[in-house]
Amino acid sequence: MPILSVFVLATIAACTTATPPAEPGPPTIVTADRPLQVTPGDAALSDVRNDLLVTATDRFGQARLDEALAAPATLIAKRFAGMLPPPPPGETAPAYVPPAALLMKGADGWLKATATGWTPLKAEQAAELDAVIANPAFWSESASVQACPDYGSSQLLLKTPGNPETVRNSQCTSVAEKAVQAALNG
Repeated sequence: MPILSVFVLATIAACTTATPPAEPGPPTIVTADRPLQVTPGDAALSDVRNDLLVTATDRFGQARLDEALAAPATLIAKRFAGMLPPPPPGETAPAYVPPAALLMKGADGWLKATATGWTPLKAEQAAELDAVIANPAFWSESASVQACPDYGSSQLLLKTPGNPETVRNSQCTSVAEKAVQAALNG
């Protein structure tokens, strides 16, 4: 009888199949180790910060991010679109990559990271960015601005002398959104 039991158990074990591992899906805000294409509306600021750092590393490299973070002032900005327009009939939509920028400010003013190094931020955008940072309304507005229909999200991580590091997740018009636009358009 023991031999028969062993044979039956071996037969049953051979017939069962292991469940295949689940296919990895898109990154979630909690597990992101690569830039996100969408950020949930209720994302914690720590998750927004993490995604901004991952995005800057992915787009500009760890060395440029480290250089920017060591500068007196740093800005990482990212802009998610709200409702993207549909592609023309019969065409597929191109892959959407949210625009992002990495800036640092030193004695020579604001510099913007590129694929090959650093370039001066356009004078108009640099002046706008300095005006936003000097504006008390920026420092007093909420770090998370709730959603407007079809707006998307403007996110930033800002470090400046004399101020604590700040992370913003603006899902509607805000003062922080002006800093994001200045960084992206510079």
